[in-house]
Amino acid sequence: MEVAKKILVVEDEESVRQAVFTILTSYGHKVTAVDDAPSGLEAFDKEGCFDIVFTDLSLPGRSGWELADDLKMKSPETPIVLLSGWDVRQDEVDAHGSISLVLSKPVKIKDMLQVIRDLAR
Repeated sequence: MEVAKKILVVEDEESVRQAVFTILTSYGHKVTAVDDAPSGLEAFDKEGCFDIVFTDLSLPGRSGWELADDLKMKSPETPIVLLSGWDVRQDEVDAHGSISLVLSKPVKIKDMLQVIRDLAR
C-alpha cells in the first residue's frame, strides 16, 4: 500500500479538476483542488507545504509557469508537475527551472500515479 501524499491540484477546467480529485482521493491521497493560481497560492499558505503540486499551464490570470515560480520561492523542495494540452519542449522546462516534469493532457492515471511515486518521497 502506498503512503498517502498531500497533493495540490490547480486546474481551471472543472471536469478535469473533479476527475483528478476523485481518482487521487480514491487512491488514499489528501487532495486540495482549486481553479486558479491565486487560490493555489492561498491553499499553499493556508494548508502548509504539499508533497507535490499538479498545475495546468493555461490558467486564467496567471500561468502555471508563474504559479510554479511563486510556489518554488515558498518551498524550493516541493515538486511541481505541469499539466498541459500544449506542446511544451523539454528545453523550456529545463530553462524555466521551477517545473519538475510535464505531463501531456489527456493525462493517464497510471502516469500520474507513477509521477507521485517517483517525485513525492
